[in-house]
Order: sequence, then C-alpha cells, then structure tokens
Amino acid sequence: MAILQITSDSLERLQGFLAGIEWTNDSVLSVVSVDPEQRTAVLCDRDAEEDRRRRLGPFGLEAFDSTA
Repeated sequence: MAILQITSDSLERLQGFLAGIEWTNDSVLSVVSVDPEQRTAVLCDRDAEEDRRRRLGPFGLEAFDSTA
C-alpha cells in the first residue's frame, strides 16, 4: 500500500479527476483527503509499493518535480 499525492494546476481539473476515480468505483484507489485551497489530493493506492507525487495537468498525470 502506498500514498499518492496529486497536485493540480486547477481545482476544476482536480475535481474532475477525483470524480473519475469515484465513477470507476476502483477499490484499489481511495481518497484520503482533499485540500481545495492548495489544489491537492491524497490517495491510498492498495496495489502500489512506494509513495509517489504527481502533477495533474492538461495532459494527465505527470511526475512531480519539486524543484520547478
């Protein structure tokens, strides 16, 4: 089990992404928390083995570069 932190460039995009997870009813992913002001969400991924950070942009999920 791992934690997946998603940071989005817009709240609307993040909400759409989270709605997609809920719509698919994927039992592997569950939403742990959402911070609308920071446009971030923390998910629990039951199939992954290591924690990850991703940026949600116009082209989907990308690796998060904290130095940018």
